[in-house]
Amino acid sequence: MLQKVLLIILGVLISKAIRLISHWRNGNQPAAIDASSEDDVILTQMNSPPATKYDVFLSFRGEDTRHNFASYLCKGLQNAGIHTFMDHELRKGESISPVLQRTIEESEISMIIFSQNYASSTWCLDELVHILECKRKFGRVVIPIFYNIDPSNIRKQNGNFGKGFHVLKQRFKGNQQKLQKWRNALIQSTSFSGWDSHSTRPEFKLIEEIVKDISRKLDYASSSHLEGLIGIARHVKNIRRLLTGARIVGIWGMGGAGKTTLAKAIFQELRAQFDTFSFIENVKEQLKRISLDELQKNCLKELLKDEGISIYDIKSTFVKNRLQSKKILLILDDVDKSIVAADLTKVLDWFGEGSRIIITSRDMQVLKNASAAFSTYHVPDLGFDNAFHLFSLKAFKQDEPSKGYMELSKSVVKYCHGNPLALVVLGCFLYGRGKEEWESALEKLNQAPPKDIVDVLKLSFDGLDDKQQEVFLDLAFLIKQGVDISLNLTRQLYSSSMHIEISTLREKSLISFDNNHNDLIEMHDLVRKMGLEISSQQLFSGSKIPVRLWKHKDIYRFFNNDQAIEAIRCMSLDATKIESMTLRASHFRTMHYLMSLQVYKSHWENPSKLSICEPLDYLSKELRFLSWEEYPLPSVPLQFCAENLIELNLPDSNIQQLWEQQFPNLKEINLTGSKNLMALPDMSQAPKVKSLH
Repeated sequence: MLQKVLLIILGVLISKAIRLISHWRNGNQPAAIDASSEDDVILTQMNSPPATKYDVFLSFRGEDTRHNFASYLCKGLQNAGIHTFMDHELRKGESISPVLQRTIEESEISMIIFSQNYASSTWCLDELVHILECKRKFGRVVIPIFYNIDPSNIRKQNGNFGKGFHVLKQRFKGNQQKLQKWRNALIQSTSFSGWDSHSTRPEFKLIEEIVKDISRKLDYASSSHLEGLIGIARHVKNIRRLLTGARIVGIWGMGGAGKTTLAKAIFQELRAQFDTFSFIENVKEQLKRISLDELQKNCLKELLKDEGISIYDIKSTFVKNRLQSKKILLILDDVDKSIVAADLTKVLDWFGEGSRIIITSRDMQVLKNASAAFSTYHVPDLGFDNAFHLFSLKAFKQDEPSKGYMELSKSVVKYCHGNPLALVVLGCFLYGRGKEEWESALEKLNQAPPKDIVDVLKLSFDGLDDKQQEVFLDLAFLIKQGVDISLNLTRQLYSSSMHIEISTLREKSLISFDNNHNDLIEMHDLVRKMGLEISSQQLFSGSKIPVRLWKHKDIYRFFNNDQAIEAIRCMSLDATKIESMTLRASHFRTMHYLMSLQVYKSHWENPSKLSICEPLDYLSKELRFLSWEEYPLPSVPLQFCAENLIELNLPDSNIQQLWEQQFPNLKEINLTGSKNLMALPDMSQAPKVKSLH
């Protein structure tokens, strides 16, 4: 058995030796060799590569090419928007630094410029060894450039190229292992597909061809990276379709929906099709630090690759003429003001034919002012399967949950309602935690969403005026109560001029309309919870603003301390869970702005802990929704002006009769189980009633 093993090993070694000899003998083979004939090294499983910081790393011999070919190539790559690392410092010492090693590891492509004296530098040879190691470990791309040198001289270490290496052989004759590493790296690197300066002339043409080739390779890599962005391919396809017919395209959606991620994916996929391009990230935040003119100046510098442009040049005829000769891709990310959008997109008239501008915003009005009203893509929530996949990647670093976490994972994904930001934030937070911690986190989530998520969603809320903010907080509360909010209902709640306010909320991605009932307002669960969290925080602000109460401890504190009761606008309490509490008529006399009052029992078999110690003599004329299970009194206040009341729900109550007056806006009456009821009011006084129980 041992003999058989030894014979197999011997056969492999002989085979490798024959291939190596054939490489040495073949001195006239082409400089560019197909990558399929790559190194004969033992294959190992690739490690996960570090995040890329650079597109291209340039390895070169400074004294040969620093002030000519290497610098020209670096400039050409950078002008094409390819993030290139070129070490401009004179190299000292025998070996490369850890910083330079890390830079190689963080580069997508390494380009090796082989020149006459390359092999005389220990620094260059150590760089080469590390570059090939990164190719083996991480799958990085390696491209050799044979600059005024024959590849066979590199393979054989002879000719002028070999003279420098011969000197190193004498210096390091006591370290045969290092010499062999260098020799193997030189031989191996000639087997990669690359460029020969003798084959493409003049030199500027060679650089142009190399830049185009690198762009194609990076575009392929970036399209491959799209596979890791869950569900994004369909969105990219839809936006590309819009770009075929429109010069300005908007990407619109709520906070955390993935607008910026989608814009970056489009940018990576399309930039090679344009002469020049720029991605201006986080416009809103940038304009907090610099002026709009400064932002435009920076944009023009990047598009024209001209650091000499000043603020005074941004509207010059000279700059305009330079732009008109170029096909440009400009992406403006997170624009929140219409004036800014309109101003920034005016430059499209200066751009050359085929240019495109893409704007991301959570405000539809901004996109309208940027002339993208009819070419805007609304980023939808992720479907459950894609959301579940994304969450699993973050929470378990794999495509599906670990054993025993399936149901817990489904609960978290349902909570996120397809919002990518929430899925990523919660997935990263729960990664590596035990079941008890998951269960505790879910319980906490039901009380309030995480601050990271609230902060992102709240940016849209902060852009509203005072009235719009109050309307939004009211809607969040009422939708939580289960009230169906229609456009017509909002007019009854506020005024006939509400259409513009509702349009603003929709344009800022805070509400939407039901696909089946265009009149019915919907709110994403996370947005609604964000609204409730804002209302909860306002309780402690000390300012006299409308108060919305639904947490038992807050309700008890307000009434037990007689604290700002007059500011209560909406209140919903569970009479079976709250601490024992007594309401007085004086409480209701001070609640002049009460719009919605809901008292319910989550456990009907349990007794109510809420009592009223005296008859009520006042209810706010602003009251629109009165819902009170097991209302304990025989009547409601006779002085109650019910002209604004929309819903009256008093099931299983002690009510004996309703007051005699007009109910011009009442739509629903529910007195189910009210056994003491003696008579209904005159229904002719309630012409809009659609439901009577």
